[in-house]
Amino acid sequence: MESIPSAEKRVRWNQPHLTAPLLVLFVLAAMHFSRFLLAEATDVSDLFMSISLVQILVLLVPCMLYYLLKKRKLATPMPVSPMKMRHIPLTLFGGCVLILGNLLITYFYRAVAEQSVSTPAFFEGLSVGEGELPFAGVLLSMVIVPAVCEELLFRGVILAEYRSMGQGNAILFSAVCFAMLHFSVTNFPVYLFVGILLGVITSASRSVIPAMLLHLLNNALSVFTSDQFLNIIMQKNGAFFVGFLLAILFGAALFLFLYCVELQYLRFAQEPPDQALPPKNRTHLAKVFLSPGFLVLIAVFFLITVIQ
Repeated sequence: MESIPSAEKRVRWNQPHLTAPLLVLFVLAAMHFSRFLLAEATDVSDLFMSISLVQILVLLVPCMLYYLLKKRKLATPMPVSPMKMRHIPLTLFGGCVLILGNLLITYFYRAVAEQSVSTPAFFEGLSVGEGELPFAGVLLSMVIVPAVCEELLFRGVILAEYRSMGQGNAILFSAVCFAMLHFSVTNFPVYLFVGILLGVITSASRSVIPAMLLHLLNNALSVFTSDQFLNIIMQKNGAFFVGFLLAILFGAALFLFLYCVELQYLRFAQEPPDQALPPKNRTHLAKVFLSPGFLVLIAVFFLITVIQ
């Protein structure tokens, strides 16, 4: 039997489902161990500067190196086109879905599961809102930098790589990886919801800019606001009424958001983009979610969350 030519071997090992999980695995490990370095910081200003630098080095630099090692050829082009005027309604309704969806999940945790949404492990122990914490440092390190770096990695590179295996598979895979990066089993549904929403808006707009804006909004709400007001509203108006109202508002916002998504895809049907349309999701479903790389990612995620 003839051996496989070296060129064919290189093509085989260059497939997204083999290379992209390695990138995410490196990022997960580096982000996890970087927290031990940050724990040694004594000055508050240095701490927030260190957090920003760590996120750039751990998220953005590997993303750029991966892109260069791929010889600037991902499975599909990176969605880095500028945001257009027609994307504004999509982004606005996406923001409504984001806010109401987070409130609805928080409501479920408190009213049904009787749990609370905890602080992300990477920022655990940081008390935002007290006078000694610099606003600029918090804004840069916990709102702006993670929004830019994480979107370039997960919606820029990972989603672009997996889009050749189905649009839905790419959105879900990038969302799962995004949720794993926050190292929380309890909060996993929250981050998964946010990741799916950001993936949908990126796919519909062919740009990471709307996702970055919504990511900025999500980070700002997580850092600078408290969900205690939801408890107060539930106590004054009753848990059932609050849950019913949130469900109605979320359903309306989701309908309008999906309508905007549909308009974007109708536009693509009339003016097809340059790249080829992605294949059907079920064709590559097993290759994406039963691949050794993805299973290793799941194992590493649970190993890290159990250890800490």
